[in-house]
Order: sequence, then structure tokens, then C-alpha cells
Amino acid sequence: MIIRTQKDLGGLIRTVRQKRGWRQGDLARRASTTQKVISNLETGASSTRLDTFLKVLAALDLDIEVTDRRPASFNPSEY
Repeated sequence: MIIRTQKDLGGLIRTVRQKRGWRQGDLARRASTTQKVISNLETGASSTRLDTFLKVLAALDLDIEVTDRRPASFNPSEY
């Protein structure tokens, strides 16, 4: 999946969490954070510290892979 916005990232985290049958509180406990942080991360409501984000990904058994960006099929100035 290509992630280019906070909303994309939050949607991915929500989708994976729900596929595992976890509530936000379940993920929060596994990532040593709070349910509010998970909620904010999933909705893109606020910035999340990188270390917290990495803990959430680890709790979901996800990795990050960085690749060269493909040409955009949208106008980046719209963000």
C-alpha cells in the first residue's frame, strides 16, 4: 500500500487492527500507549511521535519499506 498522507496511514492502521479483531484499547496496550493516541493516529487528528508510531507498527507486526516515489497521478499542491 502506498502511504502519502496521515489519513492514509491512519486508515491502514485501522484496517489491520480491525482484521485482527482488536479494539483500539487492545492495540494501545500492545503498543504501550493510550487508546486516545490510537484514535488520533487512525483519524489523522494530530501528529504522533515517531517512536510511538513505530511501537504501533511493531504491535501490528508491520514493517516500513521506503521506495522511490512513483510519478503522482494527482496535483501535490492540493495537499
